[in-house]
Amino acid sequence: MAQPFDIPAEQIDGNDVLKVYETAQKAVENAKGGRGPYFIECLTYRLRGHVGPDDNIQGSHTDIRPAEEVAAWKEKDPIPRFKKYLLENSIFDEDRFQTIRNELEKEIKQAFESINKRSFPVEQELMNYVIK
Repeated sequence: MAQPFDIPAEQIDGNDVLKVYETAQKAVENAKGGRGPYFIECLTYRLRGHVGPDDNIQGSHTDIRPAEEVAAWKEKDPIPRFKKYLLENSIFDEDRFQTIRNELEKEIKQAFESINKRSFPVEQELMNYVIK
């Protein structure tokens, strides 16, 4: 898509957190340097379904993709890959991950408690701020 417009472009592994960061930095430097846009195509995969809890890996396998294909891409999940990198390079240890996990669980629990204390909107307000 970028080639006809003479825009620099790169196709990268969109599940490699560090590669995405590095390439995005290059694109930012390109733009800040006055060299215009930079096109990044991140090859990745949608693990979850589009339509609800029974779609794809959340329930029964109802989407059209073969289960083997989904499983192969699940192995490339960027979160476990990045965690492995951080552990192997002694940037984080399991204790640090557990601390972060605990903090996130606490924050999520507080958010749920906060939202559950709120009342539902009244029916007359449901269409407020909706462009018709």
